Amino acid sequence: MPSPRIPRPSLRLLMAASLLTALVTPLAGCADRVRAIPLAGDEVLARAPVELCGSLALPDQWLEGIPLNGLSDLAREADTGLLYLLSDRGRLHRVRPLFDNGQLSSLTPIDSQRLRDARGQPLAGADADAESLTLLHADNATPGDTELWVSFERDHRLQRFAPDGTPLAAPIRPPQTSTASRNQGMEAMTRHPTHGLILGLEAAPAGVPDKQTRLFSLDGKEWHYPLAAASGSALTELTTDGDELLALERAFAPPAPLVISLRRVRLGEPPRLDVETLASFSSADGWWLDNMEGMTRLEDGRVLILSDDNARALQRSLLVCLRPR
Repeated sequence: MPSPRIPRPSLRLLMAASLLTALVTPLAGCADRVRAIPLAGDEVLARAPVELCGSLALPDQWLEGIPLNGLSDLAREADTGLLYLLSDRGRLHRVRPLFDNGQLSSLTPIDSQRLRDARGQPLAGADADAESLTLLHADNATPGDTELWVSFERDHRLQRFAPDGTPLAAPIRPPQTSTASRNQGMEAMTRHPTHGLILGLEAAPAGVPDKQTRLFSLDGKEWHYPLAAASGSALTELTTDGDELLALERAFAPPAPLVISLRRVRLGEPPRLDVETLASFSSADGWWLDNMEGMTRLEDGRVLILSDDNARALQRSLLVCLRPR
């Protein structure tokens, strides 16, 4: 969904982190404006429930003024190592992540494209509200054969695109989204080795109990996903970890703290599944996180998570590297 607009009282810690970032003078050049920042104080980091491997604040523009905001998801292309960053403004950015002694240290921008409709026109307004991204390859897995599956909300649909933003097929409108709220659609998507594409609705659709939402496959399987206990929890992304899934949740319900949860999901016979919370990060405990919406898993087991700044000065686009313990 479009990022929740976090009011000032709920952003005291985030504002402090933003002020710290602003005090660092930007260097010249696009890549140099990507800055390493702390996510918490030393005492909080020492008790972290995961191993942290770098955190970056991204600029609001790059590549000669192209907006870099509203980032809702990311995916890694295995044969090139590039990351695709998806914006809910209908933009697609390719970047190369840079690691220094295992720590995420910067990003190099490659290019930026607009997602387009069948007439070749850039998507705009409600039509551009892209929320989740999965990369698929042809069976021969030759370099350059990447296809991008993108889910949208407001106009709930799923569509395939080429890396340059050209649509490859007509949109699919899964029936499982028919009762979803306009801004609480297919926020999460990944490819499972057994079930193929699995999609998750952000929050409970009509007819589903509160604190529970729906995962489903395109062949009609459905699972009942229990959301985390934190007030306002919503499912924002899925990624595959072997036969299991990792789920990312954001809890936003002022005046309650902002809470980000990383959870492991084991699919059973539909509609059953098991969910285990691996880590929770709460602003009440001193974490300086934001609206984390995107996630992808690296081949060595590390995970990258991405925040959507909603193009607002008091929020940030963060890219965080972590390894579940």
